[in-house]
Amino acid sequence: MEQIIIRGMHFQTPDGRQILLNGINVVCKDKKLGYLFPNLEKSFRSFHEMGLNLIRFGIFWDGVEPQPGVYDMEYLKKVKDTIQLAQRYDLYVMVDMHQDLFAQKYMDGAPDWAALDEGAYHPEGCTMWYDAYLRSEAIIRAADNFWADKKAADGIGLLEHYAKMWEQIVQYLNDCENIIGWEPMNEPFMGSLARNAFGAATMKIKEQAPQFDLSCPADITPEQQALFMGYVTERMQEFDRTTLMDFYRRIWKAVSRYSRKPLVTGGNIYSSSTIRTGIGRLQNPSAAGKGIQIYAPHGYDSVVDSDRYENFSKENIERLFADKRSSQEELELPLIVGEWGAFPSKDFTNDLIRHMNRILEKYLWSSAYWDYHPGMEDDENYSSLCRAYPMETAGELCSYHYDEEKKFLEMTLKTAGRSKVYCPFDPVCVTGLGEDGEYPVDYSVEKVGKTSNYVFFSLKQTNEIIINITG
Repeated sequence: MEQIIIRGMHFQTPDGRQILLNGINVVCKDKKLGYLFPNLEKSFRSFHEMGLNLIRFGIFWDGVEPQPGVYDMEYLKKVKDTIQLAQRYDLYVMVDMHQDLFAQKYMDGAPDWAALDEGAYHPEGCTMWYDAYLRSEAIIRAADNFWADKKAADGIGLLEHYAKMWEQIVQYLNDCENIIGWEPMNEPFMGSLARNAFGAATMKIKEQAPQFDLSCPADITPEQQALFMGYVTERMQEFDRTTLMDFYRRIWKAVSRYSRKPLVTGGNIYSSSTIRTGIGRLQNPSAAGKGIQIYAPHGYDSVVDSDRYENFSKENIERLFADKRSSQEELELPLIVGEWGAFPSKDFTNDLIRHMNRILEKYLWSSAYWDYHPGMEDDENYSSLCRAYPMETAGELCSYHYDEEKKFLEMTLKTAGRSKVYCPFDPVCVTGLGEDGEYPVDYSVEKVGKTSNYVFFSLKQTNEIIINITG
């Protein structure tokens, strides 16, 4: 597969074609399955036919290093086999070290030996799984000890173990040509700082409004909500600027011994909501002129993982991702939305997917839907994940929009050269609209699936032109 490089805020091929990555998360959290879904070839073939060209592939610390300093090479071999299988179906891979609730003893992530909770209390049966981040003394203690680099039973600090583990991973996997980046940790949780931040913010609001109660959101005024979030955001961003960036620099130092592929960075777990990230750019003089960092934020509405989807707010999602765009512009980094969606299979699912597709179109972003589960490729409630888009554009892609109902794709380009477009329909005609009016464009078609195609066309003009593909 062609190498993907970073130029400014875009992904490109070495010869300058702009790349969009349209993907899905593949993360098996089941330890009994060895953290790997079986029989993925059929799924990867379906992804290819759906026009997907990226998977965010979850691996687990518990899988890689089950005992201190002992690496499970059989697990890593299966990981590598899966990545190489993905390459056979033209799928790029973002390697994600996944965790939820820090460790596998609570949900998934770190091995037991690295979850130094000192026997603290862990509640069972939280209404929402992520409530345990604030309710579990065990998770908070384990996270605090991780960030403090507390020593494991072998006398080596947890952060040092983590960096050495990443060295092992990268050394073993770096020759996989389709890997585009290394994600050090999914949604890092900051430990006691989180609960302290929420508590301190509550006390500050109560000084002005004694009746303030987070458990009664209907009684909270917009002004109180804004002040509360302002206080919390300040503390969370301080964690990002200091502890998290130090962590990213440590992992980059480990990774860059064996690879020049970028580090994938997003921000703390609460950055998946409306709390703005405080991360910065990684600096590496030895990689001058080469992109070493991808910004990969997550974004969810507050109803995620609940049964309250009748309260889903498209307006909230639009505001949330407008904020991610602002962060991207400040960082001046290419962006992949690392997680979005998590939609149940319902009659309304495709409407929510199409809404997010329009946001991706607006910002010309790459993304990975959360998440794959076996069989969903045959579920019509997720059919809108299959969409037309420009996969590779010679020159500059200015805008595009796919009308699924009309089977119509419109793109605005400043281009000269050959472009590649995925279409989940059989194209009838391709036309260009420029300064001299509308004209037919010569194109060729490569069959991908029963009703899906790659459409190739070449243009000689470098001025702005509108390309329309009709099915």
